[in-house]
Amino acid sequence: MKTEDLNHITKKINNMEHIPVFVIMFIVVAFISWRWVEGIDYMKKNHPDYKGDDLFGDFNDTPPWEEDKKDEIQ
Repeated sequence: MKTEDLNHITKKINNMEHIPVFVIMFIVVAFISWRWVEGIDYMKKNHPDYKGDDLFGDFNDTPPWEEDKKDEIQ
């Protein structure tokens, strides 16, 4: 009687070792997203007049490289 090698079957069934990695990744991303939303909500409630101009600048102003051209035109 010939016996079959079942290692290839158990290899396919035991291919679940990546699941804990995905669970940890999901938990970390969920935690970062939750903290980000909480931070945005905190800023909206406690500092409603903050527009972020100190970080990125005022986008309505002309950029510094354009101001020289504006002086040349006049």
